[in-house]
Amino acid sequence: MVAGAQLNLAHDHAAPWLRWRYPAVRDLAWAIGSPPLLRPARAGLDHAPRWLDQAWCDRALAVSRDWLDALDHDPAPLRDHLARARDHRLGSYFEDLLAFWLTWPDNPLYALIARNLPVRHEGRTLGEFDFLVRERASGETQHWEVAVKFFLGVRAGGAARHWIGPGLRDRLDLKLARLRDHQLRLADSPAGRDLLTSLGLPAARPVCLVKGRLFYPACAREDDWTPHDAAPGHLRGWWLDHDAFRARWAAAGLDWLHLPRAGWMTEVILGADETPPAPAEDIDTLLARLPGTGPRAATGVVGLRDGREVTRGFVVPPDWPPAG
Repeated sequence: MVAGAQLNLAHDHAAPWLRWRYPAVRDLAWAIGSPPLLRPARAGLDHAPRWLDQAWCDRALAVSRDWLDALDHDPAPLRDHLARARDHRLGSYFEDLLAFWLTWPDNPLYALIARNLPVRHEGRTLGEFDFLVRERASGETQHWEVAVKFFLGVRAGGAARHWIGPGLRDRLDLKLARLRDHQLRLADSPAGRDLLTSLGLPAARPVCLVKGRLFYPACAREDDWTPHDAAPGHLRGWWLDHDAFRARWAAAGLDWLHLPRAGWMTEVILGADETPPAPAEDIDTLLARLPGTGPRAATGVVGLRDGREVTRGFVVPPDWPPAG
């Protein structure tokens, strides 16, 4: 078996969010309990931010299990919450899911104070707090920055600059720099402190939660490629060009789906409660419809057996990523 396929299956076999029936409830469970993408960064701040780790994700999911079970029985409150969203981009959807969890009245860990709160100075917006929350156990006020990201590795060595987004608009080193140098410093900036004071809040501890998945070249030796800032248990996938994809998977007997961005978080399980994002098709039919070239020609795909996802990756043209 090609190494890339092993990467996907070996690390994702124990996905606790798959116990729930409704896709939106699975997405909610994934937003809470999936592994973090990044480990604590060496930020060099006076008050170092807390990067939420695997133990935090496990605990957050464990205390929410009964609540998620109830939502799976009656998902109307979650559906209603999501229907009110004005921004349907994946990052905003991820934030909406976390906001629903933070506003759960019986959440034993946190209470939401504010969301998407602009920080301004002399009429200019410097940024915004994704979330202000109060940790129930300690009473501590926290400023959360959250993100969901997906990157493909294009060169070995562990450097964050060699991990890029499928659409070439994101790069892991740029996202880390933005978090470390700007977003996580907002609460400690003069304008951020003034805003907190105006709300009657004490200084807020910066907290960061980044979820997502890293996609390795299918023949990569993982130890040679893993970014230095990646969390040890991060979710994995593979990427292949068109010819290599056909050579690896043509004889596997899988059905394939072109996966739109809205489906990048949780695994696909087809059934009475889930409509496929597109018709399942054989590998040649899928390849015939994929972009043959271009800077944004990386296409997310999943392979299904008996309606359940067994592998996930990106298929790219031979000239991807373009030089420059």
